[in-house]
Amino acid sequence: MIESPEQRIERIQELLEVIVLHDPQDSFLKLIEGNRELFKGLKLIYSTNNIETDFSNYPLKKIEEDCPVLKKFFYGSGLLFYSDELFRRTLIEGKIKIPLDYSLSLDSNAAEKFRVWENGGSLDKDQDRFEELVRFIKEGEDDGFNFDYSFFIIENLLDSMKEENDRPFNTVRALKRFDHLNYDPDDFDIALPRFNEGRDFAGRRAIETLHLFQTSKDVLNLLDRRKSLYIILLKAVILKQNKSTVLSDQLAELVGFTLDTIGKFAKSEIYFAWKFLKYGGDFDFFNPISQLGKKSIKKIRGMSWDLFAFRYQETLASKSYRSDFFVPFFASFDNKFVKLAKACPVRCILTDDRDKRVFTVFLDEYEFHEDLDASMNQELKFKISNPVEKIKRLNMKITSKYLDEKILEIENELTKFF
Repeated sequence: MIESPEQRIERIQELLEVIVLHDPQDSFLKLIEGNRELFKGLKLIYSTNNIETDFSNYPLKKIEEDCPVLKKFFYGSGLLFYSDELFRRTLIEGKIKIPLDYSLSLDSNAAEKFRVWENGGSLDKDQDRFEELVRFIKEGEDDGFNFDYSFFIIENLLDSMKEENDRPFNTVRALKRFDHLNYDPDDFDIALPRFNEGRDFAGRRAIETLHLFQTSKDVLNLLDRRKSLYIILLKAVILKQNKSTVLSDQLAELVGFTLDTIGKFAKSEIYFAWKFLKYGGDFDFFNPISQLGKKSIKKIRGMSWDLFAFRYQETLASKSYRSDFFVPFFASFDNKFVKLAKACPVRCILTDDRDKRVFTVFLDEYEFHEDLDASMNQELKFKISNPVEKIKRLNMKITSKYLDEKILEIENELTKFF
């Protein structure tokens, strides 16, 4: 009997609750063996500090030590993996090699270092760290590490469509040339790079790539997802200004607002907002938006892109074509992703390849769920948990124009506070 989408969503929700309740210090095997039916057909990447997991000859901590520009996505020092086939083979063969796909995602700051460098500009104090990044990408696991700059293109997509703004094009062209860097570890000079591809040909490839992104419906949908996150973050900042309301009231209003405005229960986005509402003053990551002023909207918009970079890793995880699992890293020359990882530590990613869905569980998800549960009345709880309602919300279509109008409306509301 084929499992319906409603049944699958209900089973996944039950499994997520089991994972949240599982003690991070407890056995991973115990988690799997006690819930085999719930895990059926799903894949899990599980982070922990209990082991020093190696992948592609590198433990997670060692990668950060070898190249400090890189920041791991998961909170722990090691990773554990589950799929039906992997578990079956492990029982039969014992220790097995796990096929992994991994990539270094460049934020805009890191991507533009390549533009400056390729153009012969000075990297100043970042030159040594940039050289470490170049060498790590080219030498990792002998054949080199994958690096991904699609997030840079998405973040700068609208700017790339403006004729007067050639910065995104120049950056992508530089990254295309980097694919063909004439690299020998023994005589490589970061100040005098040699490329096996000219600017003209790299430029044509850059134009093709930008056009592909600019005309992709999937990419435009990603931009709408970022707008939704921005809307929820804006609302959270507004709610934070009312000092007379308690956290439970703020969360209840935020959840109702999200369902009515976005048309779905955006769990991760609400988690980010909850973390800001409850612990914003405890984490450096939220400092830029803790005090309101004339630049607050720009800062909130920038933070929404940082948070969306986290969400984008889920998209990459669901599209791992070459291996069973995708393990992401960030490359950044500032500390924002370190600060973000401390504020919002990722415990695991659960992937449903059949229905193309990915679910992230944070380390403090249990506390989040407790606060969320305490804030909602029965009507709101039913609306969120009912599988039929979930499928209905997932199938709702909200236009980009509608989201733009909502953004303008909430930004105007926020300006009343400064």
